[in-house]
Amino acid sequence: MALRGVKVLDFSRVLAGPFCTMLLGDVGASILKIERPPKKCGSECDTRGSRLWAARRGGGIGGGDDSRRFGPPFLPHSKEHLTENVEDERLSTYYLAVNRNKRSFALDLSHEKGRDIARSLAKNWADVVVENFKPGTMKRMGLDYDDLKDDNPGLVYCSISGYGPTGPWSELPGYDVVIAGTHGLMSITGSPDAPAKVGVAMTDIVTGTLAQGAILAALYDRQVHPEKAGQRVDLSLMESQLACLSTAASGALNAVAGTPPPGRRGTAHENIAPYQAFKCKDGEYFVIGTGNDKQFLKLCETLGKPELATDKRFLTNACRVAARDELVALLEDAFAAKNRDEWWELFRGHGFPCGPVRNVKEAFECDQAKYRKMALEIDHSVAGHVIVPAHPAKYSRSPIADGSFAPLLPPPMLGEHTEETLINLLGMTSDEVDKLEDEGIVSCWRDSSIVKRAQSAA
Repeated sequence: MALRGVKVLDFSRVLAGPFCTMLLGDVGASILKIERPPKKCGSECDTRGSRLWAARRGGGIGGGDDSRRFGPPFLPHSKEHLTENVEDERLSTYYLAVNRNKRSFALDLSHEKGRDIARSLAKNWADVVVENFKPGTMKRMGLDYDDLKDDNPGLVYCSISGYGPTGPWSELPGYDVVIAGTHGLMSITGSPDAPAKVGVAMTDIVTGTLAQGAILAALYDRQVHPEKAGQRVDLSLMESQLACLSTAASGALNAVAGTPPPGRRGTAHENIAPYQAFKCKDGEYFVIGTGNDKQFLKLCETLGKPELATDKRFLTNACRVAARDELVALLEDAFAAKNRDEWWELFRGHGFPCGPVRNVKEAFECDQAKYRKMALEIDHSVAGHVIVPAHPAKYSRSPIADGSFAPLLPPPMLGEHTEETLINLLGMTSDEVDKLEDEGIVSCWRDSSIVKRAQSAA
């Protein structure tokens, strides 16, 4: 695999950081996900009797990545894995979507011993650190780049934040939906009379994707650097979103004085017409894109309206944008004559950019998505059969960790790999692991079904 041998210590939570590290893990990087242990749940959890007590997700509730509790939808544990703590045992499909090919290490960073363990991993094991705490948090814990670089000069340290580590907004918390509002995306998304959020957290996804690229660039730079030096890389949701406003930003920043900024047009395009979805006879929608005059002619001919292509109002794209309302009204009437799938059969194969507006499930079930194997099936030891979006890149030589030609790690349970990390990476004994568990510094997850069978046998 392309990144085999690259080791990533992942302190990130929720979406932008986990999406980044999942992409790295898909192409072979070893990802160790640091998560906070669950809280103790009373005397039953504090009295072990044997090490089997830890099977209940570390013996407590509410720990780990926040996205473990984002839902519904949730997937329940299979019956043999359930305990009385059913509410906390459910698996969020949100979490499952972006945490494959990782190992989970439940470690309490609020405790000095926990921070010492994290520092040891960062200094002696990791090639890359990824974190998305508020700026200053890692510094206060002694886990900032400046705290680690002297002992690990080749470390690539990637920080993801809402607004960046410096500047007047740097201390503000930032979520995708807020930054979509404060920094332009909502102003061009939605209907003319109301802003809307994009259906998925695209600012998070874009930031995670850009972070992956930035990490790869820093790793390559380390390889060619005469001293094999690493560096700090920082990204923010705000800067990633502003960069991806792209053509809308260019139009606004270079507009003639008095020109209004780009606005909300629903599915329509600010600079191209017709370029939007139209309602069909069955109430479903069909989307078209005409990027040039030749494509507009093809559209008109397929609709049985060739006269529109020679109408002086619609001869060029500039004319069509100027007469958008008149043209759209004519096309709305035309598309109302047939059902969505009838239009798809009519347009398909004509070399014209168009297609039916599908829901998410339909999108993954379409013949092209199936052919390209974009639904990844995972055999999860606890949730059973799980389906998530697959890695989008295909390599001619380097396999993806999807279970076909390279092993796939299912999204981990909280603390599933704590014990093996402490023993195999840090050289601890089982007794030392037990002591850390007793002190609440780490938490180990073990398969409840195995525990139940052991208890029954006893």
